[in-house]
Amino acid sequence: MYPRSIWRACALGLGAFLTIGLATGGAIGAQAALPPPKAGSSASAPARPQADTNPHPANAAGQVAPATRAEAPPLVSDLGTSIHIADGVMPNQVVISPDGRLAYVSALNSTALHIVDLESRTTIGSIEVGAGVGLSSVSLNAAGTRAVAVIDASPTTTHGVAVIDLTTRSLSAIHTTNIGWSSYAQLTRDGSAYLTVAVGGQINRIDSATGVVLASVTLPTNNSNSGVLTADESTFIVGRTGQGMNGAAYATMDAHTLEITRDVATPDIWSYSGLAFDTNPQTLYLAEGGSRVSVLDPITGEARQRISVGIMMTDVVGSDSLNRAYSPSMGWDMVMAADFTTGERSESFRSTPVGAVNLVENPVTGDLLTADRGYTGGEGSTVTLITRPAVTNPADVHLDAVDQEVTFISAVTGIKRGNGGGVVWQRSADGKTWSDIAGANGNEYTTLVTTENAGDSYRLRFNDDFWGIAGASEPATVTLPAPEPTPTPEPSPDPSTDPGVEPGPGPGVDPTGDPSPSVTAGPIQPGDPSGQDALAAPAGSSARPAGGLAATGASLGGLALLGAAILAIGSGLIMRRRNA
Repeated sequence: MYPRSIWRACALGLGAFLTIGLATGGAIGAQAALPPPKAGSSASAPARPQADTNPHPANAAGQVAPATRAEAPPLVSDLGTSIHIADGVMPNQVVISPDGRLAYVSALNSTALHIVDLESRTTIGSIEVGAGVGLSSVSLNAAGTRAVAVIDASPTTTHGVAVIDLTTRSLSAIHTTNIGWSSYAQLTRDGSAYLTVAVGGQINRIDSATGVVLASVTLPTNNSNSGVLTADESTFIVGRTGQGMNGAAYATMDAHTLEITRDVATPDIWSYSGLAFDTNPQTLYLAEGGSRVSVLDPITGEARQRISVGIMMTDVVGSDSLNRAYSPSMGWDMVMAADFTTGERSESFRSTPVGAVNLVENPVTGDLLTADRGYTGGEGSTVTLITRPAVTNPADVHLDAVDQEVTFISAVTGIKRGNGGGVVWQRSADGKTWSDIAGANGNEYTTLVTTENAGDSYRLRFNDDFWGIAGASEPATVTLPAPEPTPTPEPSPDPSTDPGVEPGPGPGVDPTGDPSPSVTAGPIQPGDPSGQDALAAPAGSSARPAGGLAATGASLGGLALLGAAILAIGSGLIMRRRNA
């Protein structure tokens, strides 16, 4: 959260002077006190990012192809939207229910906790507290059944803390325990207690059912403006904004007893405007209030890496998996991204209607949500939803024949064209190797299906540089009717292979039915075509029988002729013997 003292002063009419003075002077002072820049850390406040309309997304190597034509196909992409809460209420903090469906919004100029349906993107109701002038913060338990909200009595005093039952959407109690001028309260995961941070350095742990102070400590210097519990809730971390060249201070304490375990000066950091963990308990993200977003060692408070991204960075959401952090730039009415892999900011951004002071992540969808507080004289009325990148899978297309055009379509969410962001259709002949299709940078791609490309697959590749997220849809293909089978005429049956057909008469057998072989008695001469060779391979037959019956038929015919010849010779010999 941006330092509460600035807004309080704004409400008293000194906002413009103090905002500019502290943001500029503090940032310059912090930069003057910086140690030598570390590798991968930017060292100076950047200029406002410039628009880039190149429609081609960066590839895996981070390279962006030059635009191939002046007019790219239109890209319809749901980047998110600003959701109206109420006119001029100055939304100051927002939390999201564990199921990702609802957001609860506290506002400085409203005594109600507002409820937003994130699916319909509309305000659906509120829970009236009925005390003070506004609510400066809100926090939920892990189950999403209880909330606590700090109630402002005036721009510089606190009325107490409202305990709210979210299941019945009703006020349970208001604790008016003296917690100092507080603008921050964090509820424990089980909802049994909450911790408050006062500008004067007073830290309290309070029973959420009774309002009894369970523990209390006062830090040695003032301007405490943010706090965060570790994931195991063993440690509470508090940052204290410094004064000019004196920098800030970083304190850790036992979350139950509030015994201070570490309190160190951090002269190279001007402000602790927002602290957040992701999944790694060894990585703590920080929005410094000036121009930088940083990564800290949570035990020592030492800055491991710092990146200048904008002006007046008020809060932070970190991503361990992407090695990136997102932070509202109140001075630019933007949400910016710091890439800790490259050590630079992304030139892509997301806009808010007025300066946002709070940023949270939807635990289910991964979308971001801002509270757009604005300034005195430019009061905000909205929260802004920033959608995470995704594309839908194009559908397969069925055609009756080739030489027709087909169109593949994908719905795009959260992808902004330019600065390496955008979409491009790809083609693959084998489903493994993909090539970008030049100029195909819109939601649709139309192609002529021919016999040559009928088996190709198509998908939509995307990249978004703000999010640092890239990917592709599942592939789609064109399906055609299966080819008609080519009729093959069946061969005429071979009588010699048909088991139901009697074999015909062999060579030399009288077809008239006379069983006497038509041969001339006498010896068979070797090599005589009328002898064994001729019998073994009669004209018009195969030398190798194709089947058993065919072979049998051919052998019977040959044996009959041979038997007849032998019989004739034998008879002749017998006759000659008898005559002798």
